[in-house]
Order: sequence, then structure tokens, then C-alpha cells
Amino acid sequence: MSSQIRPALASDVARIHALVVDLATYERAAEEVRSTPAQLREALFGPQPAAYALVAEVDGAVVGFALYFRSFSTWEGVH
Repeated sequence: MSSQIRPALASDVARIHALVVDLATYERAAEEVRSTPAQLREALFGPQPAAYALVAEVDGAVVGFALYFRSFSTWEGVH
């Protein structure tokens, strides 16, 4: 068994979105998921990314992800 954590690729978007839906289903809130794979692709890989992601792979299959984004402090004037 081999595992790795790597930056997400555009080709991972469908699997990341499926994992989002899986989590919402587990939380009994699947109907609350409004995002689409296209929205997620734009947010992660568009010209001005709103978020970034890492994926966890086991034997080449994406089994998890971490999504992160910058915040901005209006008081400090910086990210």
C-alpha cells in the first residue's frame, strides 16, 4: 500500500466534489450541497482561485482532501 498527499489537480475535481457530497450525506444534509463540480473547478483552478486543495491518495485513488483559503483582515489590511 502506498499513500501520498499532493496538491489537487483539475482532474481531481469530480472526486473532490463526490467527497463533499459523501460528507454531506453522512451528516444527513446531502440536499444542502449547492456546489457543482464546475463551480469547484472555477474556485480552485480559475484565473483568480478562491481556494486551494490538497488530496490524499492511497494506491493512486483519491480518498480525502483538505481545502483551504486565505482570509483577509480589514483591520490589518493584509491576508
